[in-house]
Amino acid sequence: MPLEPWGPGETPEEEAARREAYERLAGAAKRVGMSMERLGEMLRQLLDNETETRRFLAEEVYGVPDEVLDDLLRIRLNDLAEEEEGR
Repeated sequence: MPLEPWGPGETPEEEAARREAYERLAGAAKRVGMSMERLGEMLRQLLDNETETRRFLAEEVYGVPDEVLDDLLRIRLNDLAEEEEGR
């Protein structure tokens, strides 16, 4: 089994879910003829994009530290959903 491109899961269930998702993704890539190297490159680019998006949202949009960004986004999305329901 190749090295997984992620850190260890917080729980055994999370780790198993990540492994299963990666195996499905790797299998799909093989079926369409994509090399594992190319898949790895794409996953690294995805991680870089996520990191930059989080930095932009935390610093430029909301002006908060990264560690509170997830909570802030959950609250904001909940507020938007409530506003949408009220219309």
